[in-house]
Amino acid sequence: MKALKRWSPATGINKKEVLIIEPSVLVGTMVLPPSKSHAMRWLVLASMDSNPTKIEMSEIGTDTQSMIRCLSQMGIPFEDGVLSGGILQRPNSVLNCANSGTALRFLLAQAATCDFPIMLDGDDSLRARSSLHLIESLGIEVSKGHGSEEAPVLLRGPFSSLEVNIDVSNSSQFHSALLLMAPRTNGFKLTTTGAPVSSRHSDLTWDLCQLTGAIEPGQPWKVECPDVEIPSDASMMAFAMLAGLEVSNRPKVEDSIGHEVLFEGGAVIDLTDANDLICPLAAILALQEGGTITGAAHASLKESNRILRTVELLECFGLKAEAREDGLAVDGQQVPRRPKGIVETHSDHRLQMTAVLLAAKTGGVIDGAGLHMVAWPSYLRQLQESGLDVSVVMVQP
Repeated sequence: MKALKRWSPATGINKKEVLIIEPSVLVGTMVLPPSKSHAMRWLVLASMDSNPTKIEMSEIGTDTQSMIRCLSQMGIPFEDGVLSGGILQRPNSVLNCANSGTALRFLLAQAATCDFPIMLDGDDSLRARSSLHLIESLGIEVSKGHGSEEAPVLLRGPFSSLEVNIDVSNSSQFHSALLLMAPRTNGFKLTTTGAPVSSRHSDLTWDLCQLTGAIEPGQPWKVECPDVEIPSDASMMAFAMLAGLEVSNRPKVEDSIGHEVLFEGGAVIDLTDANDLICPLAAILALQEGGTITGAAHASLKESNRILRTVELLECFGLKAEAREDGLAVDGQQVPRRPKGIVETHSDHRLQMTAVLLAAKTGGVIDGAGLHMVAWPSYLRQLQESGLDVSVVMVQP
């Protein structure tokens, strides 16, 4: 009998794809993708509505696809834009959340309500991102990965705690996950500790919960979802700004969940509620008037340490930024140069998307050719239509 090996999502890749970009003049208009934050929350809420819910999205990134795929494995299908909710069923295989921290954390809480075992996993980047605080708060039987890797994680509920306290000082996703699980529980008292970060995202979660019938956090309700159209993703406005392109579907302020800070200006920009902006915003500051980014300490806990990796990325293009505990200080009026060698993007789509636009000014070779697919599948195609000279090449890693 063969020895069993640890499960790992197969890639089948012996080579990696890079983007070769030549200096380009970009002209035109971009169409922003749907908001991943809104889509993930509506998918979870609709999974608890006994009636089908129509969810309109102009395009679906791989993070959202991960959520859809995992829900489908648990008996919640999404077909032709309609999600049919109901009772979660035992999946036949591992729930692979790929690169999506949001999917993993929301599904951890959903899985905790089941009285059968469920295993969740993801790629190497996701395995290194900690969800331990959320896992421990659930108070159920858990077996997790080895060493610094917390995934794969095996859960067996059902959740039965009467009270849950969650620290919101590093991420809002844990709080959102607990808010969203309440309809599948008998109810619990939910309290928070710590200075909140990305609070606009947890506020969004609760607003959507209330739209479906919620009255008190932690208490179950009969979920009744309206049909929804997912708004455009305000965080992606930063890439259009860096590209110098107009946007045809600029999001409403009420749908911007903190990213409207892009338009407020000033020498100091607080990203407490919008840390996803740190990479493209730092590049914009370097090329324009400079400035200081604060309130972004939690950006170090994303797909990569976005504070340090943003400094590294800018350095590849000859741009200087100083890493600080909660952000960056960036000199203005800098002139980028073509990088030497391949620009590494560390499995982080926002680093890759920023690198693509800097390379449009200088030329360069960018790692992670498909990373933009996480949130904006048409990103490269739209840039090509606007004049980007780019090709995809396979290289030996």
